Amino acid sequence: MAPRASSPALSETEFDIFDALAGGEEVKHETGVPTELGVDLDIGSDDGSDDEAFIAAKQAASNRKATNVGKSVKKGGGFQAMGLNAALLKAITQKGFKVPTPIQRKAVPLMLQGDDVVGMARTGSGKTAAFVIPMIQKLKAHSAKVGARGVIMSPSRELALQTLRVVKELGRGTDLRTILLVGGDSLEEQFSSMTTNPDIIIATPGRFLHLKVEMGLDLSSVRYIVFDEADRLFEMGFAAQLSEILYALPASRQTLLFSATLPKSLVEFARAGLQEPKLIRLDAESKISPDLKSTYFTIKSGDRDGALLHLLDNVIKVPVGETDAAKKAKADSEKASKKRKRSDGFVKDVPIAESTIVFAATKHRVEYLANLLRGVGYPVSYVYGNLDQIARKEQIQDFRTGLTRILVVTDVAARGVDMPHINHVINYDFPSQPKIFVHRVGRTARAGRSGWAYSLCRHVDLPYLIDLQLFLGKRLLVGRSNDEPNYAEDFVVGSLAPYQLESSVEQVNKQLVDDEDLALLLEVAEKGERQYQRTRNQASAQSVHRAKEMVASPNFAETHMLFSDNAHNAMREKENMLARIQSFRPAETVFEIGRRGTGSETAEIMRKRREQVGRQKAKQEANKMGEDRFDTNRSPADESNDVDVDSEDDVEVAHGTYDSDSDELEVSVSQSTSKKSKQDSWKNDDFFMSYLPKENMAEEKAYGVSGGDAGNSSNFVSAARAAEMSLVNDEIQGFADSSKSKMRWDKKSKKYVNRTNDEDGSKGTKMIRGESGQKIAASFRSGRFDDWRKANKVKMPRVGEIEAPGRSASSFNNAPRYKHKAEKAPKQADRFRDDYYTQKKKITEAKEKRIGAFKDGGAKSELRDVDTVRKNRRVQENRRDKNARPSKKRKF
Repeated sequence: MAPRASSPALSETEFDIFDALAGGEEVKHETGVPTELGVDLDIGSDDGSDDEAFIAAKQAASNRKATNVGKSVKKGGGFQAMGLNAALLKAITQKGFKVPTPIQRKAVPLMLQGDDVVGMARTGSGKTAAFVIPMIQKLKAHSAKVGARGVIMSPSRELALQTLRVVKELGRGTDLRTILLVGGDSLEEQFSSMTTNPDIIIATPGRFLHLKVEMGLDLSSVRYIVFDEADRLFEMGFAAQLSEILYALPASRQTLLFSATLPKSLVEFARAGLQEPKLIRLDAESKISPDLKSTYFTIKSGDRDGALLHLLDNVIKVPVGETDAAKKAKADSEKASKKRKRSDGFVKDVPIAESTIVFAATKHRVEYLANLLRGVGYPVSYVYGNLDQIARKEQIQDFRTGLTRILVVTDVAARGVDMPHINHVINYDFPSQPKIFVHRVGRTARAGRSGWAYSLCRHVDLPYLIDLQLFLGKRLLVGRSNDEPNYAEDFVVGSLAPYQLESSVEQVNKQLVDDEDLALLLEVAEKGERQYQRTRNQASAQSVHRAKEMVASPNFAETHMLFSDNAHNAMREKENMLARIQSFRPAETVFEIGRRGTGSETAEIMRKRREQVGRQKAKQEANKMGEDRFDTNRSPADESNDVDVDSEDDVEVAHGTYDSDSDELEVSVSQSTSKKSKQDSWKNDDFFMSYLPKENMAEEKAYGVSGGDAGNSSNFVSAARAAEMSLVNDEIQGFADSSKSKMRWDKKSKKYVNRTNDEDGSKGTKMIRGESGQKIAASFRSGRFDDWRKANKVKMPRVGEIEAPGRSASSFNNAPRYKHKAEKAPKQADRFRDDYYTQKKKITEAKEKRIGAFKDGGAKSELRDVDTVRKNRRVQENRRDKNARPSKKRKF
């Protein structure tokens, strides 16, 4: 057996065991092992398990000693105290990490021990590096054995691309091979990537399962599986895909789950394949960054677009026009293109002070806002889920490189995407769940930087605003309060005054009048928003009640405290002046102008009417004084015996008589036995034990995971149960009640369909049963891989085999590709197609170059060879003989 070539990564990280054993003053055995370790190693033994354990222990100890020499480790431990190899420590230093974050300090040692970990920490706390660092440390270098060893699952393509960047940067000192598998990219290129024997696969669940089924991948070599943003993976409808993937993984794998928002009920995670997981929960103190300042503006629905322009123009002060980077790119495109890309192919971020990300609820609203802001003059990029993958990359690249200052997105970019230069976040559509707000505002104020978050809240969004305030647990300040607000610790709510929005609203209306396309986009966006309003989660009933009380409060309509007192005072003076104008009543009516004292009939009528109104007012005042006298003569004992007669449920009859002479009131009350009169009468808070948990129920509800594609909301427990790998499912389906019909009539398709398709989300699509028994799309078995393998003559090795020598990651990609040199003529142009003139131009060029059928000018050659002439003569003779035969006469 040929010895395995030493890896350059191992030569830097592994120490020489013989030098380590030879050095030192301790007494050695003949084998060279120190006696103080208490282990006698037999170098020539067949079983090398003890040798590997001893070498690994000595290597970790050597790394800790070598890296800590002459260096001061801060309190709590640094990366040097974790036993990481030198190449990884160098990459961490180049990345800019000096001290591990709390989630890294607690999670990395547990993962290095091989424990399953469930990590929960706020956004921007370094969760990606927390699971990448131990994975690179344990994988060390590229394995010659075929089979991927690490898999990272991400809910979105942007998050997967960001994770790839982190893995590439932290794995610079190693030869680990990492590939990216996301939807929207070419399947053929991903087939090629899988043949390079990758060590780490970063993928989205749908595309990874597609390749697994299409290529028949064997995942028995996977040692580490990471679910990044785990709750989002479950609630996006990936439960069936995750169940199929988990079923194919070995039982000895290490499973890691990370997210900024996870529910407390983690028992059901065991069903998803975890074995005695260690829970790390670091969101108790702060769910959002302490460096984040947030404000909440209450507005009318019609002023929302104007409020957005007002924030960009007057609050954030985003300049209109091209950015400096865009001007430089126009001036010298070649130099700009070189500076925009690194040597590793990733785009270099260009920080901009006014960089802003705007979150909208639907893709139609994103398109409308992007066109509206472009019409005003702002350079804008936009991203949503259904956008083409190439277009998504280009839009995000323009924003990262500073070509645009504003990025309008849906919640597809709310999770995990690290853009360090974002300073402002605007919630154009208020989030329906508090955890969505946490992910949105987590795009700013990351890694010790400060940032601002602005939220626009309409009256229909007020219950969700109360839910968010309960979830964050901050002090609520409404209107102009005497207390000095702290925008990082307080929940400050106020309105945008009409005088502030007049110019912005007028500008939006002018844009809609001048641009018909923008008006059509607005109409489509409003239809999509109505559909979104029907399907979004409902706010709690308590929040709805509190929202009504907030609207009724006198401070609700006051200007937000973010704006100066001068503007607020000017607004107050204007409102008072308008109130005085509206309450002005002239001394004379229209019937009395210029006629008082003349004895006119109209003036006499108005005088009598005034006397009548005066007598009525005097009578009302007298009655009121009698009631006040009655109230002042009552004793405190009488007041304690008062009965609240406002509720008809509590009191059936309440009547009384008042004696004016004795100033006493006799009341007889018939009271019903209602629950309200008895509530809390027997409960003592010191001794009463409620069946409800004392935990924050608002927080637990906010962390809950909503249902998948069906749109039904459920808690996280039911969502995790959907990913259970159970074989009892098939048996239960077999013993189902046969009397219930399994088919139903579908009005839309006008045919009978299976009822189970409505439950698992496979309605209207062809599904097949996977290995785990879950339904997966039938398009995953299209046979494209077999066609690609035959065309490229590629043989897939089995998992566990040694890869062919010289088969590197770039050997297949850089291999010579052979193309057919035959040139074909273009098809004839069709007058009824849009590309008629383009196709006609191609035909003209083919005739000039004499390509294909136009080689001889497009005319058929009339020359015939000898065989062709003989064949034509023989055919003609056969036809002549056949036609010259006498027909048979019919016999009667």
